[in-house]
Amino acid sequence: MDAPFTTLLLLLVASYSALRYLRLRRAVGELADSLTAGADDLSITFSPSAARKELAPLRRAVMNTVSEASLVRDSERKQREFQEALLNEIKDAIFILDRNREIRFLNRAAELLFPVDQPYRSRPFLEVCRDHRVYDTLALAEEIGAKVSDSIALRVHSEGKKGFREVSLLVEAEPLFFGGSTENTGSWLLMKDISGQLETEQIRRDFVANASHELRTPLSIINGYLETMDDPAVDLTQALYRRAIVTMRKHGERIARIVEDMLTISKLESAADLLRSESFDLRDSLDDMIGQLMPIIEQNHARVAVKVDSARPWPLIGDRFYWDQVFFNLIENALKENPEPGLKITVSFRKEGGRYLVTIADDGIGIPAADLPHIFKRFYRVQKHHAQTQVKGTGLGLSIVKRAVEAHHGKIGVESQPGVRTAFTITIPLPPPTELPDDPSGGRSKDRSHG
Repeated sequence: MDAPFTTLLLLLVASYSALRYLRLRRAVGELADSLTAGADDLSITFSPSAARKELAPLRRAVMNTVSEASLVRDSERKQREFQEALLNEIKDAIFILDRNREIRFLNRAAELLFPVDQPYRSRPFLEVCRDHRVYDTLALAEEIGAKVSDSIALRVHSEGKKGFREVSLLVEAEPLFFGGSTENTGSWLLMKDISGQLETEQIRRDFVANASHELRTPLSIINGYLETMDDPAVDLTQALYRRAIVTMRKHGERIARIVEDMLTISKLESAADLLRSESFDLRDSLDDMIGQLMPIIEQNHARVAVKVDSARPWPLIGDRFYWDQVFFNLIENALKENPEPGLKITVSFRKEGGRYLVTIADDGIGIPAADLPHIFKRFYRVQKHHAQTQVKGTGLGLSIVKRAVEAHHGKIGVESQPGVRTAFTITIPLPPPTELPDDPSGGRSKDRSHG
């Protein structure tokens, strides 16, 4: 083989090798570009050069690695979305902070508690919650490396309203440790609104104190008379002691009524789902209670006018016992607060917007405006000019009415113009037609008056 031919052959081989090298280099470069372009969503498309068969093993290895990374990423994303959805359902505010006390996560309750216009993530916690007591609780937890709790009163934004409201919060904070590290990598913070619990506890304490006071008074009167009469020389037939017996009987009845009313409220508040669910007619309940109160109505020379369309039934699904209590207490309250002759009480039913509207009004002395916000509170009594001439009521009747109505998903309101008119209005949802009997009314005359 001569030298020129050998040189030409070597030149061709070198040229071919250089061309293959350049193509392979170009294909590897385009493969790298494809990987870079699809790095965010892991969807990779190869160019014709990158799809050369020489790169098939490399492509397979890359695609296997990408597929595994995609599965891991999707699994982590779903797990993170599940955890965030779970935390967002929690009603307590939750913060996850890094070691610099910057926010890495917060749930929806935390956003509602501390609304801001700027993004929350990577923002210093102190810029979101500007209360040093919360920050001090967090700092103490990080300092001792354990969970710390504290109760604080905090002014926060009113949800859906302008301005602020004061809430009582139970604040818990604890550092986070990952991978067996002894150095905290962040902290979690939980804020639980305990305003309702504290209010309920205060109501309970007030209830016990008021009940004790209300029972102590009649018991002291009864015991005082009994001590006076507990003497063999006392002639119990004297008019003085006969009047004492009458007074003791009245106060004994009052004690029994207080106990009965307290038990009724206790049953209403223990669990609304314990109420009986039966079909009955509201007009039947009203008529029965007017019948029971008829002696007081006649004694006070009062009148009760019932303005109800008797051509139609007024069915309701609920516990009739408590609706008897509603009508009895509202009418009795009007009679007791207005003992002067001539009182007129008007009861009316009507349907409006898928609800029953029941109004019980009277033309008596009325309720002062200052007392209106408090009349449904337990043991609250409006001070009237005649209050000292008779045994007081229990102060629980209107409280029972309110809780009985609310237990049936209704509402009650009151309006009063002293000396003109006082009206209690109850709104209660109509029962589903499928749960009603054919005709629970039985037919009645229209607009009857009693007394």
